[in-house]
Amino acid sequence: MKRLLLATRNAHKQREISQLLAGLGIEVRTLEAYPAIPETVEDQPTLEGNAAKKARECASGSGEWSLADDTGLEVEALGGAPGVYSARYAGPGCAYADNNRKLLAALGARADRKARFRTVMALASADGLIVLEEGRLDGRIATEARGTNGFGYDPVFIVDGMGKTLAELSAEEKNAISHRARALQAMLPHIKRLVCAALLGFAAFAWSPALPANAARTEPGQTTIWDEIMADQANRELRIGARFLDSKQYDLALRELERAVAANPRDANAQMMLGVAYYWNGEVDKSIDCYQKSIEIGPDDAQPHMLLGISLAYKGQSQAAYQEFEKSAALDPSRADIQMNLGSIEDTLGRTQDALEHFRKAAQLAPKDPLYPYQLGTMYRRLGRDQDAIDSLHEALKDMPDFEDALLELGAVEERAGDQKDAMSHFKRAVSLKERDSVARLRLGRLYLAQHLRQKARDVFVDAFHLTPEEGGPGLQLSVSYAGGKRELPGQGGPGQPSAAKPAQPDANDPLSVFQRNLERVPLDQNALMQVDVLFVPKPQLVKRGPGEVSTLGKALQRELGQKPQVKAVRREFHIDAGNPMQRQQQIAQVLEELRGVMQSAPAGSDVRLGMNLAFTKPTATAAVGRADAANPPKVSYEPRQVGNDLGLWIIGTGWMSLVEEVLPEPGEKPDHPDDTDWWLATGLGYAAVGDGQRALGAFERSTELDPRNDTAWLGRAVALVMTGDEKSAESALREALKVNPKNKPASEGLKWLLRPSTAAPGAAVR
Repeated sequence: MKRLLLATRNAHKQREISQLLAGLGIEVRTLEAYPAIPETVEDQPTLEGNAAKKARECASGSGEWSLADDTGLEVEALGGAPGVYSARYAGPGCAYADNNRKLLAALGARADRKARFRTVMALASADGLIVLEEGRLDGRIATEARGTNGFGYDPVFIVDGMGKTLAELSAEEKNAISHRARALQAMLPHIKRLVCAALLGFAAFAWSPALPANAARTEPGQTTIWDEIMADQANRELRIGARFLDSKQYDLALRELERAVAANPRDANAQMMLGVAYYWNGEVDKSIDCYQKSIEIGPDDAQPHMLLGISLAYKGQSQAAYQEFEKSAALDPSRADIQMNLGSIEDTLGRTQDALEHFRKAAQLAPKDPLYPYQLGTMYRRLGRDQDAIDSLHEALKDMPDFEDALLELGAVEERAGDQKDAMSHFKRAVSLKERDSVARLRLGRLYLAQHLRQKARDVFVDAFHLTPEEGGPGLQLSVSYAGGKRELPGQGGPGQPSAAKPAQPDANDPLSVFQRNLERVPLDQNALMQVDVLFVPKPQLVKRGPGEVSTLGKALQRELGQKPQVKAVRREFHIDAGNPMQRQQQIAQVLEELRGVMQSAPAGSDVRLGMNLAFTKPTATAAVGRADAANPPKVSYEPRQVGNDLGLWIIGTGWMSLVEEVLPEPGEKPDHPDDTDWWLATGLGYAAVGDGQRALGAFERSTELDPRNDTAWLGRAVALVMTGDEKSAESALREALKVNPKNKPASEGLKWLLRPSTAAPGAAVR
């Protein structure tokens, strides 16, 4: 990439984005250099749609890579308005001042003035490839315009935590925090890969698979291992497949890479890349076959060994995965990602000292990559080495200040070290970056309670209790737990016996019945994607408290750290297709059968926690827009930390569980505030976050007993009832929340979801 066309004639945007791209050696042009390209008609109903349309049209008309954005101001009290109509809120041809006057008049004297800027940025090639990224900035609307810098709504938008409007900030201050800057920061890795690709002599995305593969991490400006592979390839299908992988069009990548392998089955790189396409399409067994073929053809390449280890770890085969990582490390000991993978497996196996050494080595090999000091910092925190943890986490944040996972970990260790001010600052930042992180909300809300800021705590807690963000709110994991071991599950015969037919009404004793009921609510004309995290949690053993010891369980766990296996995790992903009732029931039956098999594999003496993240959209042709989740955002979601990892850890992250468990009362201990409704509310959220529905329900019940007017506690009580399978009582609890506070949006959304009819045909059976 030598030139980049900004799809704008707006001089303000040109100046702002050019400053942010300074130093990349790219000639930045605007549409003023291409007078023949017509103005894009922004007629799409979403910011994503408008950004993609502008980028595609400009790239097609100029033959250059084009960057477009669409920004909207979303005001909570106005139902998200002006949103996609922000630029023309006061009418066609209006001035910035006209929009601001209309906005201030619409809000009047309202107290609720929460708002956010959201920028969606699209990067498109002349041949139709497109990538979308997003940036957000939270704040509130002022009562009058202030400041002379900036443009648009900048004079009336007060930035959270700063007390100034965007128009009162300098250009440098605004660029450091703006929504457009955040969107561009998310887009920069794609642009940098294009710069590297141009240096290699071909204009294509230099594909580096989105983690969890975590492959080929290099310093900025260096070529990746995928660049080197693709630089030697003349195969057209392989090149196109690599492009589709980079733009996350995995189904299209799979088609091209299958053709590449069919044309040359002895191409080790083609087999390996086909394996990656299978992995991201959910066909992990096929990915394993491809990696094994790639290794057979080229046994001295570290990359397929590492990818094979990732797929084996996905299936829960930790020892086999570890062997592949060892082979990969022997072939290329300089790879930081391989060292991290070794440490991650060792950590799950309880080999703490070995894991620590590999995390240290990874951080030494790639000192500029924030992932590795983050991993090292989390390990130090768990070992109680607070200052080492703080130093490592600050190192992770040095080059990536919006690394939310690191902010959350840093806040936790600072709170433990007695630095409540910095802890609160980092928790607030974490919540602002990822609204769906209920763990960050739990820790922040508890600090507010400690400072007697009761209403602030409730405001933080309430958005952790969305049963579904169908109307746009954040979500909580729908999870269940049961005592592990070789117990017989409903719907499953004894040894050697066939599974019995499952009745249309799910068995309330079956821990999977909660999942079944919610899958049956997905409309038949819609597709669904369900991800399930299965955690095997060793049961803690109570020990006698020693002289001077405050905590029995905590001390016992500290003594055993590194001697017994820690939490183990397995992830499964299921695709549910639109169809008739019988087809849907057959698909649900297959999902439940596989999950029962996973649950049966629970080690003796462990609890099983299952967390479901469910998303569905109507079937649509997604190739044209390049990313399905951009134009069709998920409508349903259950997960306490549906936030991903900023750097995409390949293995399921369970470290956050300790951030919850360390603030929960230990078995047999009395809570610190036994007669305070909001402390019980916080305790209930903690139990809900780690999947302990029964204890969560008990805490929420105590909270509502102490204060029947606590609508947030009623909301939490409904969530716990859903987790434990009592949906009728959950409906009653949601109605109680709405009786106390008719404006409780999570309660109204949750009730709407629970009342959604099942798609199961009358008399149908799940077998």
